Amino acid sequence: MAEETITFELIRRIQREEQRSPKLVKLPDNFYKNINSYLQQKKKLIEKEEKKVGVEIKNIERLIEDIYDRRERKILNLALIFVRTNIKPENLTDEEKEIFDQLTELITHRRVEILSSIFELKLSEKNVVLKEDVPQFIGSDMKEYGPFKAGEEALIPEENAKLLIEKGIAERK
Repeated sequence: MAEETITFELIRRIQREEQRSPKLVKLPDNFYKNINSYLQQKKKLIEKEEKKVGVEIKNIERLIEDIYDRRERKILNLALIFVRTNIKPENLTDEEKEIFDQLTELITHRRVEILSSIFELKLSEKNVVLKEDVPQFIGSDMKEYGPFKAGEEALIPEENAKLLIEKGIAERK
C-alpha cells in the first residue's frame, strides 16, 4: 500500500478493518512513523483549540492502541503458525517483522529444546525380556509400566531396565 496521508478517518478505518479481519490488514507504508508525526502535529494544536483537539488526540491514541493490540495478538498467532507450518505471514510492517522474527526465533529455540529432551527420553528406553512376573510400577519417567508376565518383552526407561537386569529379573533383548 502506498504512503497515505494520515487522518483520523484513515486510522478509524484501519481500526475497523483490523477488528473485522482475522488476518493482518495491509497498512500504508511507514504507518507507525507517520501516525507518530500526525499525533505530534495534533498535540501542537492543543494550545489553540485545547478542548476539541484534546478530545480528538485521546480518541486517536485509543484507536492506535487498539490497532496495535489487535495486530500484536495476530502476530503472536502467526508466529506460532509459522514455527509449526513454515507459512510466512503477509502485511507485516518493518517494525512488526522485527517482532515476528524475534518471536519465531524464541519459539523455535524453545520448541527444539523441549521436544528434543522429550525425544531423548524415548530414545533412552530399553527393550528387556522379563524372567519373572513384575507388578505394575512407576518408571523413572513417572509413567506407569506393567504388570508384566515372565517371558514378556517390555520397553521401559533405561534406568529401570538396568535395575531389573542387576536384580536378575530381566535381561536385555
